[in-house]
Amino acid sequence: MSKNILIIGYGNIGSRLGKKLKEKSAKIYAVSRHNSFDQGIVKINWDWLSKKNLELPKVIFDSVIIIPKPSRFDEDGYRDGFILSLKNIANTLQNVNIKSVIAISSTRVYGDHQKGHVTEETLVEPSEFRGRFIKEYELLLNKSFPNNLNILRFAGLYSEESKHISHNRLNRDTAANIIFFAIENLSNNKANAVYNCSEDSKVLESIKSISNKKLKKAGFKF
Repeated sequence: MSKNILIIGYGNIGSRLGKKLKEKSAKIYAVSRHNSFDQGIVKINWDWLSKKNLELPKVIFDSVIIIPKPSRFDEDGYRDGFILSLKNIANTLQNVNIKSVIAISSTRVYGDHQKGHVTEETLVEPSEFRGRFIKEYELLLNKSFPNNLNILRFAGLYSEESKHISHNRLNRDTAANIIFFAIENLSNNKANAVYNCSEDSKVLESIKSISNKKLKKAGFKF
């Protein structure tokens, strides 16, 4: 691969992605508010809610991965984690040489009242504050990065330890695999695009059922 990959929000998903990238000899620049003990990465500590600028090396980044996270689970926490942080990130990246951006979003942008088969063509109608902030985050992404942007809307994340798994679900390892796939296969697309990322599940007319057909058509295999 021999690429320079910048991961902003290097946590659980970022570290899983990092393992796959290191297997392909990519150089990983990992930005986080916390220390990381992962080997083979360039670790950069930065609080995206601070007024300090993110200082990055003068290299060309093949892909920038943005993995947001609410600072708390109330409205202020979602505003901080998705809106204020993205404004700071976008401002920091203005003068950075970037080929493509891959941003993680959520299927929360679809409301619970939107039952049955839900695709990327379905009108985005969030039904609670989390989805509303994430919808605003997506609009801000497209404004900040008008070209070479892929938005990946993740369904409910789970791992082997999870006690509850939702109907629309995505294993954390699969989530990392999807980002890796996007780096290798979607990053050269000029036009901005969005992909729903949810594992195969039965379409139920009584609840929201997220379609993954667009991602599969692009070539990803679950």
